[in-house]
Amino acid sequence: MSSRLVNVRLDAERFRKAQELRQQGIVLSDLVREAIDLRYARAAYALSPATVTTVIERIFEQHPDPADLPPRDYDVHDGRAARAAIRRRLTRP
Repeated sequence: MSSRLVNVRLDAERFRKAQELRQQGIVLSDLVREAIDLRYARAAYALSPATVTTVIERIFEQHPDPADLPPRDYDVHDGRAARAAIRRRLTRP
């Protein structure tokens, strides 16, 4: 594995914390690697609204409604109407 050296400037408080961590046996390079991996994982899974819209569009393209599906009898954008339709659907006869 090829390694690169990275220099980081620390203010006095962070330098003090780094020294304490070293005294506790924590290897700072491991700490930095873990922090980079964690931050990268968070950034990789953070979806912007545009990305979410694209994902949803792909889902609808791959799994379209059947051609013989009757239209809904309520407005899916109206929360109250949707809630009432769900209740009707879940209510046993």
